[in-house]
Amino acid sequence: MTTHRLTIKDIQVNVSICGQGSPLLLLNGLGGLIRTFDPLRDGLADYTTITLDVPGVGDSQMPRWPMRLPRHADFIAEMLKQLGFDQVDVFGVSWGGALAQEFALRHPTMVRRLILAATSAGPIVLVKSADILDFFGSGKGHTSRRKEGSRNSIQTLLRFGVVKGMLTTNPRTYYYQLAALVGWTSLLRLFRLRHRTLILTGDRDPLVRIYNAQILRRTIRRAEVHVLAGEGHFFVVTSAKRTAELIRKFLSQQHDDVSPADDRDRQGQGAELESHATSGEANLNLLA
Repeated sequence: MTTHRLTIKDIQVNVSICGQGSPLLLLNGLGGLIRTFDPLRDGLADYTTITLDVPGVGDSQMPRWPMRLPRHADFIAEMLKQLGFDQVDVFGVSWGGALAQEFALRHPTMVRRLILAATSAGPIVLVKSADILDFFGSGKGHTSRRKEGSRNSIQTLLRFGVVKGMLTTNPRTYYYQLAALVGWTSLLRLFRLRHRTLILTGDRDPLVRIYNAQILRRTIRRAEVHVLAGEGHFFVVTSAKRTAELIRKFLSQQHDDVSPADDRDRQGQGAELESHATSGEANLNLLA
């Protein structure tokens, strides 16, 4: 693993490159540090994974003013150019999934394939505060199963130091990253994407509900969805091996064109996902 200190648009950022093989850009969630991806990168050793502490996170410089998401996307493009990467596969989780969408829309020739995890087409489809309380076991009426899943997730996050990193992050960082999403949505632009896209979602994610995956699948032309049974919002960390296997399987597929049969399969997949979203039962590509 090598760490680079780059200056991009007068902002110094930490960038990490690991492994050898086809380049894969990893974009983190709210306040996520480079090390958050360590468990995932262990399962992607034969790819050249590139990730960074976005401005204001970790040891990267805090910008003077909040950066809107389009500026973040242009920032990523300049970073890749400085590193010598003309085209990469892109993986984005949560907030990083929104950034991945914006990057693909603004710099489509730099993106080969797109992987979106636990994310949405905009903050308007995110959750109520009651759902956040429920996730952390403070709400009323939650099931013991969901509470137990939350506890297990938090224990795993503690084990990998993720919660500690989140708690020690400058509160200004969260404000700036949330400000980047104000008024942002990709919903009316996603039809322009021509990239093969994998959408990953946990069926027990209380922060980005499963219907967000349905919206993404319906609006991205070449998208497919995998629902991870029993997983919550942080499955990229809590089930890193499982997530890496899904990424590897998707990236190993060689076909570039969509056949009529693929289109029919995609339509059938949408019907199954819609049924899952309304009934609450996992019935689409559930991975035990």
